Amino acid sequence: MKITVHRGADQIGGCVTEYEHKGWKLFVDYGEQLPGSPKSNPLEIEGLTKGDLTKSALLITHYHGDHIGCMKELPKELPLYIGKLGRDIQLVLSEHLSYVDENQHMIIERLNTSREFSPGQLFSIGPFNVMPVTIDHSAFDAYAFKIEADGVSVFHTGDFRTHGFRSKKMRKMLEQYVGEVDYVVCEGTNVSRPDSTSYSEAELQKTFEDALTQKIGHIVYLSSTNIDRLFSFYHAALRAGMPFIVDAYQKQVMDIVAKSDSLWSKSKLYRYGEFEPLTLFRKGDDFTFNDKFVETIRSKGYVLIARANPRFDKLISELPGEKKKYLSMWQGYLDERKEAYNAALAKALEGGYEYLHTSGHCDMSRMNNFFRLLHPKAIIPIHTDSPDKFAELFYEEWPVIRLHDGESIMPISSSTADSCWLEIFCTKELKDGTTCESREDGEEAYGLDAKYIGPFRGLEAVKFVMEHTLYRQADLVGYEIEDEEDLSPSKVQTFDANKTLLATYTHGAHQPGGAKYQEASRFAPSEKVLAVFHAPYDAVVPVKVIGPMLPESERESWELNASKEYYDTYEDYMTDWDDWHWDSVAVHPLAKLKTDLYQMANTEVVPRIHLFPYQKYEIKDEDPTSI
Repeated sequence: MKITVHRGADQIGGCVTEYEHKGWKLFVDYGEQLPGSPKSNPLEIEGLTKGDLTKSALLITHYHGDHIGCMKELPKELPLYIGKLGRDIQLVLSEHLSYVDENQHMIIERLNTSREFSPGQLFSIGPFNVMPVTIDHSAFDAYAFKIEADGVSVFHTGDFRTHGFRSKKMRKMLEQYVGEVDYVVCEGTNVSRPDSTSYSEAELQKTFEDALTQKIGHIVYLSSTNIDRLFSFYHAALRAGMPFIVDAYQKQVMDIVAKSDSLWSKSKLYRYGEFEPLTLFRKGDDFTFNDKFVETIRSKGYVLIARANPRFDKLISELPGEKKKYLSMWQGYLDERKEAYNAALAKALEGGYEYLHTSGHCDMSRMNNFFRLLHPKAIIPIHTDSPDKFAELFYEEWPVIRLHDGESIMPISSSTADSCWLEIFCTKELKDGTTCESREDGEEAYGLDAKYIGPFRGLEAVKFVMEHTLYRQADLVGYEIEDEEDLSPSKVQTFDANKTLLATYTHGAHQPGGAKYQEASRFAPSEKVLAVFHAPYDAVVPVKVIGPMLPESERESWELNASKEYYDTYEDYMTDWDDWHWDSVAVHPLAKLKTDLYQMANTEVVPRIHLFPYQKYEIKDEDPTSI
């Protein structure tokens, strides 16, 4: 599978991601930049905007403009998949906007030919299996996708959060429909907005409900398609015995949800109570109301869902009594320094307002718990204007592959005979049961954190991933790339923490008498280096180089340890040494380790390519729950 981020590696709006296998292409989202930002330049992408479309399809995560806004530019022959309820909401929105935006007619036409998918129901497009998973976001009927092909699985998050009304179901849905995956392509909107999720939706509703003890006019400016917020405030008004007033367009949007048979519409939150929202009447270009309406709102107060336009401004000025305004959208729309500044909204809120909002995107402090449910080999950030900060937040626990627009990775199935793997070596605490029995010159041994990513097709593909992957930078020892043929390593390369080539192993001729017997190490005798030991120690140990391995180099270690239980003599043990074992270096450990069964001798052997430049590390708490 080839994964390409065409757009969105370092911007929030306009993301386009491609998944390709055997000539089939799945694209996820094709949106515009955020409101007020410069419009995205048109993309020329084979299989999406041009060329052969017979093996292509576009998946839409949700109806926000930065995910769906550019689909009007796409060829009509391209199949488009979207959730039914999200499509219906967007159709009403586009119809409403079509009076001022002619492009909406093209969106309507495109949506009317779209194909539906249903949450939790697997479907196939060519070699791809796609599992749509409904998630919590400020857009209703929003989806993430588990995409599988060729034994590789990816979870494409779309926009999501963990602090909404529907978030409690996320763990169960991921366990039931997704499980563990190889890679997560993840949104990172709130990396640069640390204060965006101070409240949960439930807390926001409670705050608003408390405010409704004042029997006055409560005028709320919020997105007309923020379904959770609309119904949340509607039920708060209902419990307060207060009319909830909307215009005909807003009522139509709410009706779509309240009268649907969708998965979430079964919840009482998305159903009408004893009284439905009151719908404003229009006379010509203006809203109109009668004396009975005035009498009702004077005695009970009211909640009005407003938008920043002259029609609502005039209505609000004519409504009697005390009024309080609320902003329940991103506050950046009122910041004149931002390109998204909305002058009409700023004018409507002159005189003061209460800010009552929480983000539709995940709080970064909760993101790690989400990743732990999926346990990926690596994470690819998109939909963020701070990808490097995203990496810094999460690379202590997860490898982060930092792609730029237009770049790709090409993971393949682990069952493929010819493949390349990347292994990242870092230090950590020694594993339980392993102790340091003696130290020279105050040296310290470390546990080995060996993180595998892959496999990939070919050395160039895996080297690209190494160059673009960030993982535990302060604890990094180096990298290993293994090239397999017929499921056996034929070539192994190691690199230092700066990704400079250290050593190469190629299979063959390392036994005594072979052309590569006692192949030279880049490290000289008596030089202090770090040695990576795998089982049984799984450790990074400071050592002094003795020299190339000799037939007697391992005798002391063999006599100390359990090997003699399996071999009658050391010479019998030597008969099992393969080419890899013979390409080793004799070293003297400066910190000797011991386990329940094994202990280090004065001389140990380590593969020649598993020697790395010496440095010291600070060992930190490795408990991931402390993050």
